[in-house]
Amino acid sequence: MSLTDRRIILARHGQTEWNLHFRFQGRTNIQLTDEGMSQAHSLAERLKSWPPDVIYSSPLDRAMFTAKTAADKFGLVPVIIPELEEINFGSWEGLSLVSLEQEQPVAYNRWRSDPFFNPPDGAETWPEIETRLNRAVNIMLGSPHKRIIAVTHGGIIRALYAVILGLNPHKTWYIDAANCSMSGIEIIGQRRYLSFTNDNLHIKAGKYGETLPVWGDEA
Repeated sequence: MSLTDRRIILARHGQTEWNLHFRFQGRTNIQLTDEGMSQAHSLAERLKSWPPDVIYSSPLDRAMFTAKTAADKFGLVPVIIPELEEINFGSWEGLSLVSLEQEQPVAYNRWRSDPFFNPPDGAETWPEIETRLNRAVNIMLGSPHKRIIAVTHGGIIRALYAVILGLNPHKTWYIDAANCSMSGIEIIGQRRYLSFTNDNLHIKAGKYGETLPVWGDEA
């Protein structure tokens, strides 16, 4: 890579109990399940072939555990960026998709049609999300690091596709981001590319996941 090139991996945290029950977690500080911890270790093993210069993390415990599990492989300490924490879902925090669809069908279907622009009562708006994520991106790209991992949340990964790549935020919610999946963004000068998304083969492949490459063309 040239001096101006950077590669960023956006990694989602491991599974939580609320993930299993399709509850809005947002800022609620939910811990990983045993399966989520196992996923974090699988992600860390996969990343061994791509040593990062820095690992950034949301301050929420589910992201921090995932980030620290990876960082321990490289003798690093995760750097917290508060702006990487999950979206505040306001009055829907802790509620499940199933209950909302049954009890608040109009509000739920409106949100489902365009999530960033039809937030629940008391939730963050798109301008608020965009503003704080621009601060987070400025921190990450304002450093000299070339290989960057950012451990964060499903909603934030989808929002970062819009903030970093300029994709339409009315559409990015519908790009999947599984627990402990990786998405790769490459920056070459002023150009920015989405190289891969929602890669969780390290989990699907079980014990063989650690032998899978990360970026394919680079050890």
